Formats: sequence, structure tokens, C-alpha cells
Amino acid sequence: MKKQTGNRSWSILMLFFFIGLVFSALGITTLKKEVSRMTGDAPSMLLWDLPMVINPLTDEGKPPFYFGSDYYPEQVSKEQVIKDARLMHDAHFNLARMGDFAWYNMEPRSGRYTLDWLENAVNRLGDEKISTLLCTPTAAIPKWMYDKHPAIIQVTADGQRKPYGKRRHACLNNEVYRKYCTRIAAELARTFANNPNVIGFQIDNELGAEDPGCYCPACQKRFTEWLKVKYHTIGGLNKAWGTTFWSETLDNFNQVWLPRKGDNPSAFQDYQIFVSDCIIDFYNLQRNTIKAIAPRMKITHNICSGGFLYRLDLYKLARTCDFLSVDSYPYTWTLENEYGNLTSTVYSPAMASMALSQIRGTRNEPFWVTEAQIGRTAGMQRNLLQPGIVRLWSVQEMAHGAQGISFFPWRTFASAHEHMMSGVVEADNIPRRKFDEVQKTGAEIEHLFTITGPLMPDAKAAVIRDFRCDWAFEDGRISADYRYMRGVFAYYSALHDNGITTNIISPDDSFDRYNLIIVPAQVVVSPDFGSRLKQAAQRGATIVITCMSGLRNENIQTLGRLVQNEITEIAGIEMEEQHALLADRKTELLMDGKTYSCNLWYDLFRLTGAKPLANYSSQFFSGQPAISCNPCGKGVVYYVGTVPQQAVVQLVVQKAIAGSGIVQLAKAADSRVEITEVRSMDKGKGYVYLINFSDREQPVLLNKPMKESLTGIAYDTGIVVPALEYKLLELK
Repeated sequence: MKKQTGNRSWSILMLFFFIGLVFSALGITTLKKEVSRMTGDAPSMLLWDLPMVINPLTDEGKPPFYFGSDYYPEQVSKEQVIKDARLMHDAHFNLARMGDFAWYNMEPRSGRYTLDWLENAVNRLGDEKISTLLCTPTAAIPKWMYDKHPAIIQVTADGQRKPYGKRRHACLNNEVYRKYCTRIAAELARTFANNPNVIGFQIDNELGAEDPGCYCPACQKRFTEWLKVKYHTIGGLNKAWGTTFWSETLDNFNQVWLPRKGDNPSAFQDYQIFVSDCIIDFYNLQRNTIKAIAPRMKITHNICSGGFLYRLDLYKLARTCDFLSVDSYPYTWTLENEYGNLTSTVYSPAMASMALSQIRGTRNEPFWVTEAQIGRTAGMQRNLLQPGIVRLWSVQEMAHGAQGISFFPWRTFASAHEHMMSGVVEADNIPRRKFDEVQKTGAEIEHLFTITGPLMPDAKAAVIRDFRCDWAFEDGRISADYRYMRGVFAYYSALHDNGITTNIISPDDSFDRYNLIIVPAQVVVSPDFGSRLKQAAQRGATIVITCMSGLRNENIQTLGRLVQNEITEIAGIEMEEQHALLADRKTELLMDGKTYSCNLWYDLFRLTGAKPLANYSSQFFSGQPAISCNPCGKGVVYYVGTVPQQAVVQLVVQKAIAGSGIVQLAKAADSRVEITEVRSMDKGKGYVYLINFSDREQPVLLNKPMKESLTGIAYDTGIVVPALEYKLLELK
């Protein structure tokens, strides 16, 4: 009897406890709505806002670090789902991402929904305390939809309708397709609105991948409407596009055409902005549908190409994401893929670091890795995945602010488009080395997260990346061979190799928190951009500005001078000539007594206050300054008037770091040792991650005494990091 009474008392206590949690959650929700009503804007939602009451996977009621894989239950039996769930639990998984390519299984006929198999998978995984991130399946349409509505498919720039048989080939502006997308999103939201195992939704899959441009009648109509909203009158449009050239003046909006690469550059720039806006509108169509039915759901989208996608303005997309996500394949997808260069490249951890910094920088908040490389990929393998590298990538992602990692895929696919994508387990379902590494990584991350809580890099340096600049360079008119992201990476990697934790930011972000700001080829500038840089320099920031900055306004029109006035003013130079060459035509410059090569672009300027750091040493401008340095207020401004070889970029960045006041907490001789300064979001403590991606042990110099978090060992001046290992050091 005493035992029964004790059980009853305990049950009553737990009942009141959970009732209290529910009312607490309702109170938080009400407060958020009130804040939204008063401010007229949705309150910023961090990953802390992920469901606490609905899925309390930690004792504190805070969300854990989500760790798991992408799972395809539509391809296996119910019995196999149960087996997979148990094995995932053994791997320390608490997350599965599902549904991204299962439209036919969800809707085998128009309006006939079959989601019982998906509910079963969600619940069986839930039995093993594995939460689900559901995806809307709209990236790949079922054949019955194409047969019924062939006009759904995109039209290419040469007027040909794409054939059926791939993904991402439906027009995002086609109203029939949009209705189907809204319906399936609504059905998923209704079915899982109250399912405690579902924590959120990913909208579509890798929007902007493949070729997102479409030239169908629906896009023609939408583009015309978009231009009317932007320019109001046909006169405003003609002025913005400079249509007097080549006799392109339009009499009315009915004469608008869909610009192609090689057309009027101002028109083509608008078309690229339009395509990005249409992608974001399509995302919001589904997001808003789900939020209206299941407001508790957190909504994200997975950015493809390792975060280097440039056809979509990620800063603008992120504004309506509860958190942004990225698909990360460090040995396969680099920025070169986006530019069509599929040749072999030397691996650098700085490449993934820049991509992660870009995703984090869209909201300056934590993010998720929704597809993490686990093995070989479909046909484009630049490097072999050695044992231990997946573990290091996971730690790198965590250090950069990731609060969720999902490996792609759980199981190697039996057939079809991605049958060569290696999974956590192979097709025979036998756990082997990759499973063991993932299992070990899951346990480690769980322990690390307990120690540090959620982390965000503590960056005092920033590199500006602007999608409008990439679009402006797209047609090759400014410089035939210059590719914008290569320039951004050149300076980001120089900071990375010097152990400087760096943020990727928008040109519209505040510059106030940064000691060092690098501006690579900011060819498109807003009217106040130069003056904002000036304010940053005057307060004490060190700024590095490269050639091709400040050339054009947002409509790709001249500013009435060679370079925006404030840029030349703070650089202490006066621009006189500008020249461009193909990439294979090298020129020379002299810096610190050594000769280096440079190419692509050559600014010829005279000094009005700046001092020369390097001079050209060939061509007709030999002896003229190529790189300069100018004091401005309390700060310093470097100007790099050409595209030099990486050794020169390193020299300039090292000089900039030395004068910026940034303290390098640690320094390694090998650039494959990544050094990231981080801070705990809830505990306030500072840490430094040392991740050795090389195949030999590496010594690291320390500028401050630190303590190893996992062992408690103190280090004063240096530490050795073993090959393919990491160290987490706590700042004293």
C-alpha cells in the first residue's frame, strides 16, 4: 500500500509539473506575440526557441545539440525502420531529417494523401528519442503532375522547355505548381502539428541549385510586375537600364523582355535579383502555410553548394528563417563548383570555414548542417575521406556555431540518381568504421555541449561578401576571368591561416564591432557605403579595400567618377586609370624587395596622402604604386590596386592584423591547423578550438595561458595537437 501511495503522489507531482511547463510555454508564446504586435516585426528566434515543452530531451528543458542523419523511410519496410531507429539510437542520434524527395509517396494521385508511412517512421524514431525535421518534398515533382501539367516545367533562355527526369526543374512562378506546393505543405503541417516528435520543417531542398532561371510566360508576367513595383514608371526603368544605348528604349512595360547573360548588364542584374526574390517568395509561400497551421514549428532551409551558392541572396532569405541551414561537403563542393570548375583542388579547412562563416553571418546566430559529408559522393570526389576527418569536420562545424548536424545519408541508396552517395551504413545495414566514427563523434559532441553549451565564434575581423557583386561580375564585362568568391576567399583564407577568427558579413551590416574589415572587389556600392567605411576607420578600424571596389551603383551604372569618392578619400589616393587583362597575362609588382605576380585588374593611382607598400614592376606603369597604406582618423586604410598572388595577400593581411589591435590567441605554422576563438552563449566563457587537419602532429604557440577543457591540463606558452585531432582550450 505504501508503494502504491508513493507512486500516486509521484504521478500527481509530475502532472502538476508538466501543467506548469505548459502554462509557462503559453506565457512565453503570448509574450512573443505581444512583442511582435508592438514592434510590428517578428521577434528574432534563436535555436533556444526550439520546442522545450514539446520535446524535452535534456534535464534543463533546453534543446540539445541535434545530431543525426538524413533518412528515407519510403525506401524500406516498417520492420527495417524499427531496426534503423535502434541502430541510430546506438549511434547517439537524436535527429532524423526526412521527406525531402518523397512527394509521390505522400501524394500518389492529385489530392490523395498517404502519410501513414511517414507517421509510422516519425513515431518509431520517437520511441528511440529521435526527433524529426520534416522536409516539404517540392524539389522533385511526381510524374503524374508533369503529365497533367507539362507547363509546370521551366523554360531555358533559348526558349526550350526542360524535359522531365531531374529535380529542381519546375518553375517557381507557375501558379499550378505553387498550388500543389501549398497543398502538400498544408497537409504535412496538419498531420504533424501536434506530433511531439516533429521539431520543425525544412522548406523544399537546396533552392537555387542547378539553374534557377526560367523564361516561361509566367516568369515574363511576374518580372514585368516586379519591375513596375521597383521603378513605378517606364521612364524610371529606361533610366535605370540606360536603354538609350543600342536603341533599347521601351515605350511601356508590355515591351519588357526577360534578360539573358550578355544582354544589357543593368537589365541582367535586375533579372538576377528577380530570380533570387522569386526563390525567397516561393520559400515564404510554404513557410507561411505551415506557420498558419502549426505556429510552433521552426522553419529552415538548406543552402546547397557548401554555402557557396551565389544565385540566391542568403541575407534576405535568412530574415524569414527561424534558423538557416547548410549542406556541407568539404571534400566535394567548393566555391569552384559554382563557377563550373570541377578540376581537382588542394584541400584547405579555410574553405569550409568560410562557408560556415557565411551561413552564420546571415543572421549572426547559430545554424544547422542539414547534410554533412560522411563518405564518397556522386562522381565528384576531390579527395579520399581518411579515418577521423568526419569527426574533425563535425567539431569544426560546432566551433563555427552549428547546433545541429545531420549526415547525408543514413544508408547508401540502392539505386537512382544518388546511388553512389555513401551512407553512415552501407546497403547491407552492417555497422562498420564510418558508423563507429559517427558513434564516437556523437558521444564526444554530447559531452562537449555539456561543457560549453551553444557556441558562437568571437570574431573581431570581418570580410564583406555581397551577392549583388557576384551577379555584377557574372557576364564578364567588368573582368572576363575574375570570379568574385575567389577574391573573397583569398582574403578570408589569409586571415584563417593567421589564426584570426572571422565573420562573413553583408555590406549593409554594422561595422562597429570589428577591428579589421576587408572589402574585396565591392564593385556595387550603395550611396552611403564609402561614408560608413570612413566612419569605421575614423573610430579606429583597420580597413583593406581591393581593386574593383566602388565602381558602380546598384543598377550597374557609373557613379560619375572612377571610384566612389569616399573610398579614394579614405585610401588617400586619386584614381587615374583602370585596366583589365585575361587571367593568363601576368604582370609583376615589387613588395618588400621581392618580385611577385599579379593579374586581371590594374588600378593606376597617384598618392594624395597614402604611402606606397608595393609598386608595379612591369608594363608601361612600372614604378607606379600598386598597394598603399593611409592613416584615416584613428584607423588605417590599405588599398590593393590589383589581384596579386596569394603571398602578397598574406603580406597585406599580416600588416593589417599587426596594426588592428587584434590579439592572436594562438598561432600555428601549418595552415591546416584551424584556430577558432569561441564564446559560450549561455555560460559566457571563452574558449579556443585548435583543429589539426594535417596528417602529422602540429605545435601551436599560445599567447595566453589556457586550460584544456577535457583533461584540465594547463598550458602556458604552447601545445602540440596530434594529427587529425583537436584541442578545446578554456581561456583563463
